[in-house]
Amino acid sequence: MTSADLAVASALGASLLTGLASLGVMWLQQWLRSRDSDRAALAASAQELLARSMAVATRARTLGDTMKLRSGLKEGWEVSLRHRKPMDPLELHDWIAQDIAPLNAALSAIWTRDDQEGVRLANDVVNKCANLLGVSGARQPADGWERLWRWASGERWTPEMTKAYDDAMHGLAHARKRYADHVRVRFGLDAVKLFTSVQAGDMPNAVEEGASPSSKTLAAADGDI
Repeated sequence: MTSADLAVASALGASLLTGLASLGVMWLQQWLRSRDSDRAALAASAQELLARSMAVATRARTLGDTMKLRSGLKEGWEVSLRHRKPMDPLELHDWIAQDIAPLNAALSAIWTRDDQEGVRLANDVVNKCANLLGVSGARQPADGWERLWRWASGERWTPEMTKAYDDAMHGLAHARKRYADHVRVRFGLDAVKLFTSVQAGDMPNAVEEGASPSSKTLAAADGDI
């Protein structure tokens, strides 16, 4: 092999190595972009799941209060006089779906991106939301005269129903906390106490001493959170 052949072979080898290195760099950059994109999508889905589950809890409470307020003879009288329209199940569905649909979309994204523990905890949050909605929309069982009285006076929660609602709300709160703790670990964030609030003793002296009565009232209210 002549020196010219060696030069050509060396040039081809160098070009091949350069091409392979370029391809490797491009592949690595694409992989990093894809990983960052997946992490960003997972973070957005986790935040959406936590936010929407809280919104569902608010809607559940509103649903229970509405069932009590818009029932009984008074409600029938108001509807008969066309002072308000009757409840429409389809409108109620659409109202609840404003948060349920994004909640399910967030869960679907978590199913395709998170690990097994994240999927399990996210499923638990959604299940707790469904349970809370069911409890909030429950009706008091009644027969005979009790049913007639409920028709006249309207829906009311029994102590057992109130306890079931409190238990369901408590269950959802802790399911959200467990998932949030998992997400923080997943993204390498420090552990924090999520169930915490401002206490009266944390207020600056300027608020507690020499403040106006309205400021003291506000500080006291913050201490009760």
